[in-house]
Amino acid sequence: MDTQQHSTVREGAIAGVTGAVVVAVWYFLVDTVGGQPLHTPNVLGKILFGGHLSPAAHRIVPEVVVGYTVLHVVLFVLVGMALSLLARLASRNTSLRMGVWIGCLIAFGTFAGMTYALATASGERFSPWSVIIGSVLGALVMAWYLWRRHPRLAQSFHEAPLGSEAPPPPHPPEPPHAA
Repeated sequence: MDTQQHSTVREGAIAGVTGAVVVAVWYFLVDTVGGQPLHTPNVLGKILFGGHLSPAAHRIVPEVVVGYTVLHVVLFVLVGMALSLLARLASRNTSLRMGVWIGCLIAFGTFAGMTYALATASGERFSPWSVIIGSVLGALVMAWYLWRRHPRLAQSFHEAPLGSEAPPPPHPPEPPHAA
């Protein structure tokens, strides 16, 4: 696969749509088991688009669900494109792998914080853990897809473990032991 030309946009779009579908299916399953199909995208859409969130407002608004779904897919496609670019760069330059890892951790921390803020803003009308678990599942599917598309990146981890890109700093000489 390394010999063929990769399209970062196409590859990122496929990764993003795949991740978005996994998350949407997760939300649908969790909401259906809870007896309220489409509840999570409805609540998140109402928060993002300024809909009414009164305690009695459990009615599903199709326009809000569709609007949230479109935004959800667009954001996942953009993230997929960014991840595709990072995978390509890191497969060519192993010193970028640690930066990608740190960037992913920072992005996850930011996302988790925003999810809890949205849960608070909605008056706890959705489970932040459901959103976080769904997003982790979506990210894992995207990472798996990109991992398979960039075998040189996978091979680089066998050749040099993460963190071994830079030589260790020199150590001062040992002081003589007093007898």
